Amino acid sequence: MPFQNNYVNLVTEKPQAHTRLIRDYDGTNRDFDFIVIGSGMGGGMLADDLADRLGHSHRILILDAGSFIYPTHVYNISRIPNGTLARHFGVDNFTQSPTDLQFIGEKPQLAFGGRSIFWSGLIPQAQDWEMDFFPNDVRSALKSNYLGLAADRMNKSTSLGEKADKLVQHFHNSSLVNDFEIEETTRALHQPYLNPDGTPRNQYFVESTGVFNTAELLINQVGLTPGRDQNGKGLFIKLNSFVEAVNDVPFGWYEVKTTNTITGEQISFYTPKVVIAAGSTESPKLINRSSIYQNLPDHIKGLIGFGLTDHPVTGESQAYVSSFGNNSRVPLSRQDHAKIIFYSRGLPDSNGHVKYPFNIEMNVNHEYWHLRNNDPSAEPIPDDTSKTRIDIKFSFANCLDDFNGILSHANDGYTPEIRFKRFSFLDDLLQSRFPAVAGWQKNRQEFFDLLNNTRNRVFAEFNDVDRVTADYGEGPDKQWPFGWGTVHHACGTLRMPWKPNRHASFNHESVVDENLKVRGTSGLYVCDMSVMPISTAANPVGALVGLALRLSHHLG
Repeated sequence: MPFQNNYVNLVTEKPQAHTRLIRDYDGTNRDFDFIVIGSGMGGGMLADDLADRLGHSHRILILDAGSFIYPTHVYNISRIPNGTLARHFGVDNFTQSPTDLQFIGEKPQLAFGGRSIFWSGLIPQAQDWEMDFFPNDVRSALKSNYLGLAADRMNKSTSLGEKADKLVQHFHNSSLVNDFEIEETTRALHQPYLNPDGTPRNQYFVESTGVFNTAELLINQVGLTPGRDQNGKGLFIKLNSFVEAVNDVPFGWYEVKTTNTITGEQISFYTPKVVIAAGSTESPKLINRSSIYQNLPDHIKGLIGFGLTDHPVTGESQAYVSSFGNNSRVPLSRQDHAKIIFYSRGLPDSNGHVKYPFNIEMNVNHEYWHLRNNDPSAEPIPDDTSKTRIDIKFSFANCLDDFNGILSHANDGYTPEIRFKRFSFLDDLLQSRFPAVAGWQKNRQEFFDLLNNTRNRVFAEFNDVDRVTADYGEGPDKQWPFGWGTVHHACGTLRMPWKPNRHASFNHESVVDENLKVRGTSGLYVCDMSVMPISTAANPVGALVGLALRLSHHLG
């Protein structure tokens, strides 16, 4: 039975903004050189780059099950936090038993632009010790070319001013610089009036004009309605188009079978090259219900949907401060803002283990700089606005976890059960996940001490520290470091060659090869977070965009 709006909270509409801005593909020629399934960060960047380079001679179709929710990033709409909006538009495309001891807390956003329109715009970069988990050819290409190109495409910039620069320079003179590379966090802010280093060109606005997202990118690419000849060359878009299956047809081509989520009409498109970019929970489900699945090698079938992983992030440790520095104190006020990242250098201890398998993210007054302030009277959280607030949290790298997976099959009603560890989450991290990525194995108290001591090193660089949160630890007067095992950046369900731990050699029994082609197929590729061989401590979007640009050049 075809898809019949099986997903709770999936938006199925075609608003006037859609029809006025972009034209859904309605041509009679259903043959394309490339079909990309998904318009988020992976699929959107790939389709745009293919159109830039090959649009004059090739036909490219991008399909998305979602609707045209917003033409721009949610930061341009209101002061409501993007995380709140993202959850508001989360789609129930899988199930979990309410009595089970596994838990995923973030659902995907199926919309034109995917999660990119809800993304916070931060583009920290994976470090060398994490990149060691990528296959050699992929790592070399990303580091030498595509990570830099990805940052350029996303308008990488730093723009929080002189006080943030002074804060970074101060930390460069602290002992923390021995263990961490300390930088102001780069963002994909769309601020054409700023130089890349954040200095103003001719004018300066207090508020951001928005952040990068693929919905705007693809609108720019196709132009306004009516657009180009639908049967000619170039990039074409079709929304509200749920892909039922990717099926083998003669001569090495594929049928991409779709159902219109509004009308129920079924249409098939044909191509020799399909790129699945529907996300880590949706892409493996699509492969499992397609005829291509039956022709895959058995060892590949067993990996599809499994390995589901994320980077664990602690809760925030908070304090109020007055200034930083010792001999010449630099005052801080509520009007000063910064987001600074402490990248672990991945240095080993005496046992050869990574001392700090995590990055530190530090915000200065962060609730006041990263949201568009349409209503100054609206206070997002209770706070003492007469003081400067410092928040820090720890973001860990994490190897793939074969226990976690999507238990999907052809007749699961499109909403399979997902298995994801929740019970004794910290114990699993300490006994399994952290030993895999770092080598060390600590008991709970040793781990709490590591977090607290590192946090104290950061807070010690400030003056008049008034702690808001307790030490990390157990008990009523302590702060538990992790939540329920929530996944924010799901990855690994259609993995490339990977390492099960930092000391292992690469395992090439993977779903996709180094060029992201599904093994055992002639022209089926994947370009989303599901191909990642590790969940990096840094937000992985930069690595994904780098992979998308690399795939684009591989395809033609």
